Parts: sequence; C-alpha cells; structure tokens
Amino acid sequence: MGLLERGGAFDRVSEDRETPERDDSGAIAVLAKAFHVLETMADMAGPAPLREIAKATALPKGTLFRILQTMVGLGYVGQLTDSSDYYLTSQIAHLGRNARQEDIKMLAMPLMTVLHGKFNETINLGILEGQFVYYVAVMEAQRPLAWRVPAGTRDTFHSTALGRAIVAQLGDSHREALIRRANLKRAEKRGMTREALAALIEEARESKVAFDLEENDEGVVCIGTPIFIDSRVVAAVSVSIPAIRYTPALGEEIRQALLDLDFNFKTNKKRSSDSA
Repeated sequence: MGLLERGGAFDRVSEDRETPERDDSGAIAVLAKAFHVLETMADMAGPAPLREIAKATALPKGTLFRILQTMVGLGYVGQLTDSSDYYLTSQIAHLGRNARQEDIKMLAMPLMTVLHGKFNETINLGILEGQFVYYVAVMEAQRPLAWRVPAGTRDTFHSTALGRAIVAQLGDSHREALIRRANLKRAEKRGMTREALAALIEEARESKVAFDLEENDEGVVCIGTPIFIDSRVVAAVSVSIPAIRYTPALGEEIRQALLDLDFNFKTNKKRSSDSA
C-alpha cells in the first residue's frame, strides 16, 4: 500500500484495487484521456468552461470533470473563481519546456544545417510562448557582416518571421486571440495596424512562409517557415539576412528552399496510428 500526497488530489491506493483499463496497445486509457484533455486545452485561446472542453475532446462530462479536478489538485490546471472556467497553469509549461526544446532541436538541426550550408546566413529556431517567440537555437553566418542573436532572446511574435509563421498555423480561435491581444504600440509607429497584421498572418497561413522586412530589427530581413510534429505546429525556422545583402531574387530562393525542405515530422506514436 502506498500514499500519494499531492494537494489532496489522491487518496490511499491499495495494491488490490482494480487494474487500470488498458487499450489494445497496452496504454492506460485514463492516462491517454488526460493527455488528450491537456493537448486540447493547449490549443484553446484561454480559459474555457467544462462544456466547451467536453465538446472539443468528445469526452463525457463526468469523465472530463474527474480528470480536470485531478489536474487541478496536481497544479497543472487552474480554475477561475468567478466563472469556474479551466485553464492550463505555468506549471505545465515548466514541466515541458526543456524537453520540448530538445526534441524540436534534435529534429530541426539537420535541416537547419542544410540551410546554413546553402546560404551561409544566420539560421534561427524559435518557439512560441504567449505573445513572444523565444530563440532556442541559432546557427550564425560565417562571414564578417552577419546578424547575431543569442539563444534565449525573445521577440514579439507579430514583428518576426518566426512568430508569424507559427501563429499563422494555429487554430482559428487561438490565432485570432493572439492578434487581438498583440501590443502594437511600437509597430504602429511603422504603420502596422491590427488589420494589416491579420492580413500578413493570413498570407503566411496560405503560403507557409512569413517575411519580416526590417520590421523587427532595422537592417535585417528574415524569412521563416513553420515546423510541424504530428501535424501540430510547434516551432519555426528562419533565415536572417542583412538588408544590404538582401534582394528579391535571394528572398525567392530562400522561400523556395524552406518549402522544399520537409519540416513536417512524425513521431513513432503518429506512425503507429497511421499504420493501424
């Protein structure tokens, strides 16, 4: 007999309790459902009531309620006091941040190396967290005039090719919420409006390529494309070029190179489900 003590989320667990339900692959069903709930909530724009999460997950409300209350007890889900809506807490971001970055870097670095060898320009890998894009890996150009940004730096999503490439591929409600909440105070000085930002992101959604023409940093042009794992956008990669070296012809060459490389990755889980 063991005792799990996490904020009262669990009671005593005896060895003679019923064996957890498993599916044909050996997975514990309730655990799979719990992760399905967390992934679904991550795709939502913000706090949501039980009925909306139930609709999105296709889980019975009773099952969903027990899962959510367990996650609340563990600290990975919070609940608003005024509306009882559920939301993911920062604890879940902390849990996955390092592993997420390493997984994405492992998949993306070989293709980033190809881009680096082809253009000898700075290649960036970024992930979205809230309104910001964090640079998690940078391969610097090996030439005197080159753009350099340290890994760990962050920029607003709306001013960067990395951010626009990621946000363009999010679900409609999440994408629209980010655009609506974007702080455009600095960008407005350069003529950026919310409508113009929405149009740029829609263009990036259709073309799978985003451009930053000296909007984030004067003298630097960036061209980016999203990275998918199991059909879910998780990051983006971009090529940064000093504006003095940039031409429309070079921009088109980089755009085509980004599209020609396959940044759509599949995990073993996805491959197994596809072959089933």
